[in-house]
Amino acid sequence: MSEPGSAFATLSTKLCPWLRPALEQLESALSAQRLGHGWLLAGPPGIGKINLALVLANRLLARQKAASPADLPASEATAAMRDRHTPTDHHPDLHWLFPEEEKRTISVEQIRDVTESLNLKSLRGGAKVVLIEPADGMTGSAANALLKTLEEPSDDTYLILVSHQPQRLPATVRSRCQRLNLARPSVGEFASWMGLAPPVFAPAWLLTGGSPLQTAALLEEDKFNESSKLRDQLSLLSRDQIEVHAVAEAWSKAGLELALTWITRELHRQIRLRLAPSVSTSVTDPDAGILHNAWSQLTVRRLFEQYETAERLLNQLGSGINTELALQAMLLGFQASRG
Repeated sequence: MSEPGSAFATLSTKLCPWLRPALEQLESALSAQRLGHGWLLAGPPGIGKINLALVLANRLLARQKAASPADLPASEATAAMRDRHTPTDHHPDLHWLFPEEEKRTISVEQIRDVTESLNLKSLRGGAKVVLIEPADGMTGSAANALLKTLEEPSDDTYLILVSHQPQRLPATVRSRCQRLNLARPSVGEFASWMGLAPPVFAPAWLLTGGSPLQTAALLEEDKFNESSKLRDQLSLLSRDQIEVHAVAEAWSKAGLELALTWITRELHRQIRLRLAPSVSTSVTDPDAGILHNAWSQLTVRRLFEQYETAERLLNQLGSGINTELALQAMLLGFQASRG
């Protein structure tokens, strides 16, 4: 049992509404006895993959069919996601793995500990569930240690891997899981969930690349104009009016993953505008015009290179690289003196 009102209880008994079709698909497979032992829930960051995984785990661990989860309100979702790793009581046959404090990877020791537990009988006499979040955070040796369990799971054992970068998982792991790709909600679905008109959340929505939970968190923190701050810093950098290390430090403090998500979208948009010069940037998007002008000395080729560098750095977060140095190297490419 989980503690009533805890983040874990909220995320395992309530569901973001746009995830219902995916849950119905999993329920149908379970009812037809076609639910595989290994599942990979993949999709962009901040769409609620862990929410779906916990609801599914709750269903698998129940001795009888669990009631349909209630809708998870936006007001509860951000707090529950923020506090989800706070220690709390939960079903003893649920093994939830995530990076230990101050670490960004899941170690081989964590995997070995849980696989040893799976060799024992379940404590409640039912299913055993392993939840790995994020699965792409496993070290190479950890992923290899998981392979045998994926290939030959013990009776009534389910492994749920959650990942927004599944390409970082070894092919041997991916091939042993059934994959369910999850998508972002539409603008209309998100507006209905938040109870807000699209113009109100548009800046935050664009900043997060349409991530519903990240957008909701920004709105809750009143960071409506975070994208404007990032744009202003990059504009100053492009005109050699601010130091690279100052921008790198600011981006790291604000949340590097969010900043890199934003810059990849901005670069993609600016490249399209360069290739379609008939589109008026200043009229269609005045804010985009700031970078359009700041990057006027950069060639299309340089913009493509910057896009590839930013996307690569985004995909390498958590892999052990020196992100500060990598970020500074990328930002150097925007300076007009180097264009």
